[in-house]
Order: sequence, then structure tokens, then C-alpha cells
Amino acid sequence: MLCHFLRWYGSPIVVYMKISGFSGIMRRMNLKSKLIWTYCLITTIPLLFLASFMVGRMTKEAQRDTVSYAIQSSSQVGDAMDVYVDIFRELMDYLILSMESEASLPSARELMIRRHESIISTYPEIVGIAVADEDDTFIGTGMNRISRDYLGNEEWFLKAPERGKGISILNSSEGKIVITNEAYSADQLFSIMGTGMINGKKTVILMDIKKDVLKSLIESVSVSPDSFVFILDQNGDIVYTPVNPVVYWLDEKSLSIGDGQQDNISIDGNNYLISVSEGKLTNWKFISVTSLKEQEQNVLRMYVISFVSAILALILVVLISMALAESFNKPIKQLKDKMQLVEQGDLSVRANLEYEDEIGTLGKNFNHMLDYMNTLVEDIQTEKQRTLQARLKSLQEQIKPHFLYNTLDTINWMAREHGATDVVRMVEALTNMFRLGLSQGKDFITVKEEIEHVKNYLYIQSVRYEDKLTYVIDASEDCLKIVIPKLILQPLVENAIYHGIKLKKGGGEIRISAKKENGQLILSVYDTGAGMSREELNSLRQSIEDIKNGKSGSFGMTYVIERLKLYANEGFDIEVESYEGAYTQVIVRLLIKED
Repeated sequence: MLCHFLRWYGSPIVVYMKISGFSGIMRRMNLKSKLIWTYCLITTIPLLFLASFMVGRMTKEAQRDTVSYAIQSSSQVGDAMDVYVDIFRELMDYLILSMESEASLPSARELMIRRHESIISTYPEIVGIAVADEDDTFIGTGMNRISRDYLGNEEWFLKAPERGKGISILNSSEGKIVITNEAYSADQLFSIMGTGMINGKKTVILMDIKKDVLKSLIESVSVSPDSFVFILDQNGDIVYTPVNPVVYWLDEKSLSIGDGQQDNISIDGNNYLISVSEGKLTNWKFISVTSLKEQEQNVLRMYVISFVSAILALILVVLISMALAESFNKPIKQLKDKMQLVEQGDLSVRANLEYEDEIGTLGKNFNHMLDYMNTLVEDIQTEKQRTLQARLKSLQEQIKPHFLYNTLDTINWMAREHGATDVVRMVEALTNMFRLGLSQGKDFITVKEEIEHVKNYLYIQSVRYEDKLTYVIDASEDCLKIVIPKLILQPLVENAIYHGIKLKKGGGEIRISAKKENGQLILSVYDTGAGMSREELNSLRQSIEDIKNGKSGSFGMTYVIERLKLYANEGFDIEVESYEGAYTQVIVRLLIKED
């Protein structure tokens, strides 16, 4: 089949081009057309295969039935003829036994004639019965002797079987000097002979039977004028045939086939099936001639019926496919129209699909999406208003630091004029803190700027707490240019002072470090303050996790975590270690961003 496909369409390249062209056509089709074509192909292809299979199967069945009919018709006639002949044989045996047992009686002749007449009246197909012996004695019932020639030379007398050997059959009564009283031609009768002994002499009984018996048997199995059965004797001569010219067109090859064999022949453009069956008692050939014209017409009729059925089925499939495709296409088209309205900015539309299938679910999800979009739009509008208010408030709040920053700068110059060095240093540190805190409105600064901000904060706090607070800052050179969210360290240092150094008798030291390690920035704030108990440490760790998950916590830690989340999303971690009365260390691990 593949070779035939390639021969029909040319080379594989041409096949590919044709398939590609079909794919292009399918891409240009709308959904409804695709569904119709899909349904038609899915149903038509199996339908064609099924129709082809059924027609082929019915054709084979028709051929098998024709062969079976031919065999049965010939064998049925042969078997029925054997039954008839067996009846005649039993009658013959009865007559022979009666003749032999009554031969010595004076009334043997009258008894014999009466018995013959009784049989002829019972079996109308028997037209005459005659008895002849070697002494040329003749007794006829319904039969007469037309010549005084010696009966012992008659063919029927000579072909009679030996006593006890059953019966013999002659095809016709032609050439006999004994004929029936009624006017029958020789080819209208056949004869049966049996042999007995009377007074030690061979005696033959002859029984002439009408061939109408054969006619009725043959007509009982004939189903059409073009099909018939005819009979040949053991010499190949016709015993009986219906009036049909086909018989005389049969060649010797067809007539010579053996018992149970078939042959196909063609006569004058018509095909025939020949089947042969041989009779067991008659040794005749019963030849069935079956016309294949009817079979061919039946096959053609089946093809026509199959073709018409396929066309009707295809029309039905197309109609059902169109209905199914419309049931799919209609809600999808409705959704498409609604989406076009949404694309134009109308978010008030809704898909009212009365379906309980996946398309109905799609419509419900479409409505949910529009509801969610409306909510988002409202949230965005609200957020815009909040953002605008926040910017205004931020601008207002920035006016105060700027005013304070400028005021401190004036105080600084006045202190310089009066030689107040400590005041100058304090004011400069505070001024630097404000300047770095403002950062010209930027949210991100370098590690170097963050360290500088913490230095100024620690200087101010060291002046306040004098000898109670000391500090050390160690930042490696390779991390100073890394950009981070501003004001990350200052809240941690403030916690270290107020929850550690301030609460410890005698004060303590704060150590700040910054380094780069394995693609991370490591910021550490270590204090030798009061430390925390195990319960306080666990509570702080849990608070950090809660803040990461969106819950509230202490202002300083919440501020730091929120800024780290905005900067690195999940790319950061905060670790806390503490020992009561000894130390507390907070380590921030932050994934470094190259840009």
C-alpha cells in the first residue's frame, strides 16, 4: 500500500509538500470547519473500511453459497434418484421372489399379471412390466411384444444382472421389441431389469418407468431458469435434461470431471459453475449447471447498496458533525466576542454560558478573571492615590530634615568662630548623618557610605555614653563599592546599644564588620553587652521569621527586613547568636547583585 501511495503521489518530497499544503489549509480554517472535517474523517475512514470489508465478505459468502448450491443441487437429485431406484429395486425383489415361489402353480400367470397391475396402479410412474425367460416365454402387463424375434437376444435381456446381483438400468427403451401400450417415445422412458429363476431357467423382469420422475426431481431443486440439473448415463449419453441450449455447449472436459468436482466455464459471454455428483445405485452423473449471472448481479447490487448506504451515512455524518461543531463553536465564539469587548476596555461584560462542560468552566473562569481584573484596577487606583499622598507626605517630611540640616550647618560655622571644637565635631557628625540619610532621595547606597553613616552615629553615641561605649569597624576593600539598601546597619547598631551596652554594667564594645564571601555580602554587628536568655533569643528568632512571612514585629527589625526583601526578595538571611551576660551577634547574609 505504501509503494502504491508513493507511486501515485510521486516522490516523498511531493508527498511532504502535499501534506504541508494540507497543514496550511487546516491552519487557515476556522474552528467550526476543523471540527466538521475532523468528525467526517474520523467517522468516514472506519466506515469505508467497514463497508469494503463487508462487501468483500458478502461477495465471498455469495460465491461460497453459489458453490454450495451447485453441489447440493446435483447431490440432492442424485440422492433422491437413489431413493427412487431403491424403491424400485425392492419392488423388483418382491416380484422375483413371488415369481419363483409361485412358478409351479397353475394360476401362476394370472397371479403374476394381477400383481403387476397392482404395482402399476400404485406407482403411476411405472408404465409397464414384462417377464421373459430363456425359452422365449413372454408375459406383459401394459407392454406388448411387437416382434417374434428371440427375446434372449434383446439388449435388456442380455444386460440383466445375474440372479441376486441387484438390478440393471437402461437409459431408454429404444431398440426393444417390447414396448408399452401407451404412446411413449424411447427417450421418455428408462428401464430397470432384475433376474430370477423359474423352473431352472433364467427369467428377466423388465420395468419401464417414465422420466417424469427425473423431471420432478430436477424441478424441485431449480431456483432460476438459468440454473438447472441434467443427467448422463455411464456411457455419457443424456438421460434427461430440461430444455436449455447451454447443455449442448458443454465440452467434454466439463462433462468428464469426477464425483464432487467443480469447473467454471464461459458460454456466450456468460459464466457458469459446473458441479458433478454420481449416483450410488444408478452410476449416473447428475450435473448441476449454475449460472453465475445472478451471483454477479447480487454482488453488483451489494456494491450499489453499500455505495448508496455510504453516501447516506456520509450525509448523516456531515449533518451530525455540523451540529456538534456548532455546539462547540457557538460558546467559543461568544467568548471571543466578549474578549474583544474586554480588549477595547469594557470590563463590565460577562460570559453567560449555559453549559456544564469545560467550555462552561472556561466561561466561569473568564468571569472570575474579569472580577479579579476589576479588583486589581480598583486596587491600582487606590494604590496610586496612596502613593501620591505618600510622596506628598515624604516631600513635606523632607522639608524638616533639610531645614534642620541647614540649621546645623549654621550652628557649625558659629561654633568654629567661637573655637568650640567639640561642638564642631558633634555637629559635623550629625550633619553627615542627615546628609547620608537623605542621600539625595536615593534608596540604595554603597557599603562605604553605609559604614560612614554608622561611624557618625557611633561617634555621637560615644560622646553621649563617654567611656561606657567603644566601637571597632572593619570593612574589607573588595566590598566597599557594593550597592545595598541604605540604613541597614544603623538600626542593628542602635539595638546593640540600647538592648546590650546600655543594660550592662560597665558598658561594652561594638564590633562592625563587612566582607565578601562566596557571592554574598556578610554584614556583622557584634556587641559585648548584656546578651539574651535562651527564651529571649528564641523569641527574637521567631519574630524574624514572622516578619519575613509578612507579620508585624519590632520597628527596627521590621524596617531592616522589609528593605532587604525589596532588594533581594528571598536572597538574604539574618542570623542571631547570643549568650546572656556575654554577647549578642547579628549577621546579615545578602546575595550580591552585579547590576
